[in-house]
Amino acid sequence: MTTPATVVGAAIVRAGQVLAARRTAPPELAGRWEFPGGKVDLGESDSAALVREIHEELGCTVEVAGWLCGSAPIGERLVLRVAVVHLTAGEPVPREHDAVRWVAADELAGLDWLEPDRPFLAELAGWLGRSAPPAVRHDDRVRGIFFEESHALAVVARLTAEGYDATLVRERLAGEDDDEDHPWAVLTDAPPVTLELLVEQYDGWLDEEDADRGPTQPTLPPLDLPAAPKRIKRP
Repeated sequence: MTTPATVVGAAIVRAGQVLAARRTAPPELAGRWEFPGGKVDLGESDSAALVREIHEELGCTVEVAGWLCGSAPIGERLVLRVAVVHLTAGEPVPREHDAVRWVAADELAGLDWLEPDRPFLAELAGWLGRSAPPAVRHDDRVRGIFFEESHALAVVARLTAEGYDATLVRERLAGEDDDEDHPWAVLTDAPPVTLELLVEQYDGWLDEEDADRGPTQPTLPPLDLPAAPKRIKRP
């Protein structure tokens, strides 16, 4: 039995929203929305294929932050995987689609998604902040902790490039001696899920919830998202 070829899709996340792209072809799929991406070439990793495809389709550069769970069939010969990615250079400009738009978590269910893309929407809503883990806010800012200054500086640069306010401060943990290394804290007004992605990449962690230090992001009811995909063929 032939192993299905892999198609990779990019959930490009920024400021609590994800980029959706509208198909133009084939005619039966035109006007519907999808995660941009394409087929993985022989000998190419899924992540490398996704970076290449997004540059070809949207003219921007991305890096993979993590893969959403599972996969979805596209006909009998293809299978779709979707990754959460960040923009690292450029702005998305559609070359093979007729439109792109940024979509918040509560808008996901309102788009006419292609069936293979739909199983990923529920988990993606969590990445967009509706199911984000608790994160402490201090003066309305989220805190990420890092022991490497270079990591903390990289996170500040990434957040600033995405239009958020980000401040770097030297922390002192409770009970530590003066001669011990102090960690670095990044304070930002970015959504908790955005900082969560970065602390995973740069070996840090989100500050834990503390009732004495301000409110956390509110818990919202689950989305009423589309059901599992039908088996269709996407060229």
